[in-house]
Amino acid sequence: MPKTSIYLITGASVLAMSLASAMAQETKTLGIPDSEYSLEALIEAAKKEGPITVIDATGKIVTMAENFSKTYGLQATGVKMSGQDQEQVIAREATAGNVRTDVFNMSNLPSVTSQILPQGYGISWIAPDLKDKIPTQYQDPAITSNNPWVFAYNTDVHGDTCPVDNLWALTTEEWKGRVAIPDPLLRNETMFWFNQLATHEDDAMREAYKAQFGEELSTDEASATAEWVKRLAQNNPKVTRSDSDVGPIVGAAEEKPPIGFLSAAIFRDAKADGYGMGICKEMKPWVGQLTPRVAVIATGTKSPNTAKLFARFMMTEEGMAPQLGDGKISTNVDAKMPESEASGIANYVDRLYVNHSETTQDDFAKLQDWQDFWLTNSR
Repeated sequence: MPKTSIYLITGASVLAMSLASAMAQETKTLGIPDSEYSLEALIEAAKKEGPITVIDATGKIVTMAENFSKTYGLQATGVKMSGQDQEQVIAREATAGNVRTDVFNMSNLPSVTSQILPQGYGISWIAPDLKDKIPTQYQDPAITSNNPWVFAYNTDVHGDTCPVDNLWALTTEEWKGRVAIPDPLLRNETMFWFNQLATHEDDAMREAYKAQFGEELSTDEASATAEWVKRLAQNNPKVTRSDSDVGPIVGAAEEKPPIGFLSAAIFRDAKADGYGMGICKEMKPWVGQLTPRVAVIATGTKSPNTAKLFARFMMTEEGMAPQLGDGKISTNVDAKMPESEASGIANYVDRLYVNHSETTQDDFAKLQDWQDFWLTNSR
């Protein structure tokens, strides 16, 4: 798919909630003000500051920090940390007045817009010279990239065709105990997705039920989505710590390997480890979801200009390059996904669910409800 099509598809629905007026004053006082901004001025100001620590949910942040240090001669250390842990760290350090972590690339947009930014733990900032490269819908807050998560299958066993073409099939007896997923209780993005489906696409879930079973859905639950989540939880899925554990389960050399739910980045591991894995491109209503990553600068950073420079770096092709090879889709229109990307996700991005970010506060508010619902039904 042409890169421009990717932006047209993902851009319309990943519209982040506007927080400009609430955070404008803090942004002005963090490092050099935008009125005095130039890349050269930011670099010079950063050279007068100390090292920074930067965090992301992918290990590629280590390479990104190393590349940043080589490019600007400034010391940055990258640390891999889950989205939920990131939220705890930025809140705890801000509350204690002891900020040790300077920049986060956060994967839980509802948490960022509902808690992190409004409570002043961090700010969102986009470099003025990149505003013509980043579509408006990604600027406030500053979304660096969209991370594709997909349903995947074992191509060594099933060839070019996924054995499942409907989300509801995953709730049937045939697939009992044969769906591998990262623990939804450890991945808020999954819970936010459930709420998104119930809020915006419940009719599509009902239509998919009828397509799978040949009859209208009858349920006592509040939505078709809730019924699907209940049945999936009750169907004994293989719950793992992370998607890094899901890939080998899907690729296992067995007669009936599971279907998995994982990040497009895991296809790189599959290729390196020599097992076949493909996207369930036939899956309806969606082959997976897109989750946005948000650049957040800790309000109490002691190196604000260096932190801002790194936030800018993440929104360039050079800075995001290590993640582009893992299937991440940069919000910078000039950043190209390499042809060597292992999953081939660019061919199916129009079939990924994209968030309606205008309702992220509702996603955040109902997080505990969905967690309790999953826990109750998975026992």
